[in-house]
Amino acid sequence: MKLERLTIISLVLPFLIPFLPGTEARSDVAPLQLCLGAAADYSPVYPTNTFPSNTQELTAVFHQSKTEAHKKLSGAWIAVNVGNAAPPNYVIAKTDLAEEQGMDRGRFRVTLPKPFPPGKYRLEVTEDGKPWQSADFTIAASDKNVTLQKPEEIIPLKQGKAWIYSFVQEAGQGITITEAPPGATLGADGKLRATVTFTVVGTDKMGTHIEMRRGNALYSEEWWQVGEKGFAATQRRMGGQLVGLNPLQVYLPWPLKSPQMWEVEVKEASTKQVHSMWGPIPVKGPNGEEPGYVVVVGEPPRSIESPIRITVERHFLPGVGIARTVFVTANEDTMVNREELVLK
Repeated sequence: MKLERLTIISLVLPFLIPFLPGTEARSDVAPLQLCLGAAADYSPVYPTNTFPSNTQELTAVFHQSKTEAHKKLSGAWIAVNVGNAAPPNYVIAKTDLAEEQGMDRGRFRVTLPKPFPPGKYRLEVTEDGKPWQSADFTIAASDKNVTLQKPEEIIPLKQGKAWIYSFVQEAGQGITITEAPPGATLGADGKLRATVTFTVVGTDKMGTHIEMRRGNALYSEEWWQVGEKGFAATQRRMGGQLVGLNPLQVYLPWPLKSPQMWEVEVKEASTKQVHSMWGPIPVKGPNGEEPGYVVVVGEPPRSIESPIRITVERHFLPGVGIARTVFVTANEDTMVNREELVLK
C-alpha cells in the first residue's frame, strides 16, 4: 500500500500488509476533547482547554466504542461566565449529529462572526437526550506575542544550518509494518523510529536547498524560500523524481495574521488543499513552550470514490522553524498511518 500524495508526502513509505478496518476507538483519545481542529482520523489537533482571544471557531472531537450505540448526539456550546458579553450560562449554539453507519467518532464545531469574548465556557453533549460528556474551556488573552519585522525572521536559512528531529511512525489497527527503510529501526512494538535531520546544503535560483536524512540515508530534498508570501517550498525531490511546486507550497504565510484559512489548488492531483492557521499559542520546542503557530493542511472530505484522507499538522516557532509535524492517513475515519517529527 503506497501512502503518498504529490504535495503532502509521507516521510517514510514502508512495506505494509493490507489494511483491515479497526473496531474500537483509540484508547489514547479522550471521549470528548476540545482542540484546534480534527485530523483525518478525528484525533484532536492541538488538544487544549485554553484558547486565545482571537478565536472565532472551536472544535471538539468525540470518540466512542462500537458498543456505545446511539441514534443522535447533541452538543450545546455554553457561555458560562463571559462578563457583560452575555448572561450566565447562555447557550451560544447547538449541534445535532445523527448517527451514520459505523460512526463512532466525529466532531462538533461552532463558528462565530467575531471572536469569542474572554471567559469560561462549556460544551455539553447528550446521547439520545441523556447526558453523555461535557468539557470546560477558557478563552483568555495571551500575555505573550510574536513580533517579527520581516518574513526572513520566520526561519534561519544559513549554510550548514540543521534541524534534528526524533521520528516515530505507527500503523493503524490491522496493519503491520514489515520492513524498516534505510536509517530507521523497527521496534518490538511495531513502530518505526529514527533520527531525521534537515540540513541547508546550498542556495540556487529555486531557493535554499534542504537535504532530509534518516540517520545517514538521504530520502528527500526540498527547496525553501522566505519572502513576501512567507515560508514556502518551491520544489521537491523524492525517489529520484524532481517535482516543481506550482503554486508554491506555503508552510507559514506572511504576514502572520491569525486565525486565517486558505485553499491551494493542486493541479497535478485535480484537488484542493485547505490550510487553517492558529496563533500565537504555546508551541513546544527544545527550550520549552514559546509563542508560535499551528497550521493544518487537509484535503476535501472523503467520498465513496476516495475514502482515503490525509492531514498534516505543523507547529512553528518563529526564529526556529518547524518544531513538530504530524502526518495522519485515514480510511473512512480509521487511522491507517501516523508519522510524527519532533524537534530535538
